[in-house]
Order: sequence, then structure tokens, then C-alpha cells
Amino acid sequence: MRTVSQIQHPLMRITITSWNDKYQLRFELDRYEQVFKVDQEGISIPELEELAQCMADSVLHGFVAMRAGYLKHSNN
Repeated sequence: MRTVSQIQHPLMRITITSWNDKYQLRFELDRYEQVFKVDQEGISIPELEELAQCMADSVLHGFVAMRAGYLKHSNN
């Protein structure tokens, strides 16, 4: 797996990696992670970077839901 691009965001770490003819669009925040796999055929790196920026708000909301679910079912 190799890192292709890192996208700036004030809260999350957003990384595009390449592995096994797929791009992995990885969003990380604290101890949570969301990964989207995209076939390399038919999409360029700039298009994928733009997609990541468009997805950032909804992914952030997903992290909030993930955290709420974790806290609901854990002792922390």
C-alpha cells in the first residue's frame, strides 16, 4: 500500500492510498476511521481529492454517530 495524497482538513486526517488496483479514501478522527474503496479505473487523483472534500462534512457527522454509539455501549 502506498500513500498517493493527503488532503488538508482542520479536524480529520484524510489520506488516499493505492493498493490492489483500488484507491482507499481514508478518513481518521481520534480513534475512529472510515475507509471507502474506489476502483482506480475511471477516476483520477484530482477527482478523488474533490470527492473527499465533498464528503468531509457527512463523514464528520458519521464520526459523531460512531462516537455516540460507542459511548452508549461502553463503560467510558
